[in-house]
Amino acid sequence: MGSVVRATLKKTNSSVCVFQRSNGFVARFFSTEAEQPPQHSTPPFLRTDNSGLTYARLTGVHKHALKTDIISFLEGCNLTLEDVKMEYTRGGFNPLAMMLQFPTYSAYDNALRVIGRKGRLYRLDRIDRSHWDTVIPYDGRTILIQGLPRNAQYADIEQIVSDYDHDSSSLNMFLRTGEGNEPVKMATVLFRSRTQAMNVFIAKNGTYCLNNRISIHVLQ
Repeated sequence: MGSVVRATLKKTNSSVCVFQRSNGFVARFFSTEAEQPPQHSTPPFLRTDNSGLTYARLTGVHKHALKTDIISFLEGCNLTLEDVKMEYTRGGFNPLAMMLQFPTYSAYDNALRVIGRKGRLYRLDRIDRSHWDTVIPYDGRTILIQGLPRNAQYADIEQIVSDYDHDSSSLNMFLRTGEGNEPVKMATVLFRSRTQAMNVFIAKNGTYCLNNRISIHVLQ
């Protein structure tokens, strides 16, 4: 009988536990209280969404730096030529910074680590999308011609670039304040490809327009 009683008590206790778990489930199911969300160990203001585009401004860039130089330096950050734009001063097209568009926040965070690992040659600051949108993308297809004589005409510019595939309607000539507040004449021309713009730079930089020696820069 002792073994029968023990078996009966064991079966009864097991049934009670099941009833308690089941009853507890039913009570939670019909509860009118709002279920509490799971607690996170990281404060909300420190949480970061790792998806979506992230924009940044890279300063300390050399004036002759190319997009490809920055992409190579930030290897592994998934940047393309379309993700990099040079920010210039409005007055004389002097380089200020590189604007970068990262595919994710993780890629931006990786860029910070790369800069730190390579000796902090640059400074990278996160910016809003609006800052990226306001910078004109020259995309390596526009050249800037400096040192033009005051009497230079559109025909003189056309003579410089006539052997290269360019958009004649894009030719723009303007005056900017130079050293000693003296006005200097410059011009920009858009080409059909980066290769054409680079070919003009190689062939025509340091040549002459009328009696003035000109310099040519490829705008990034």
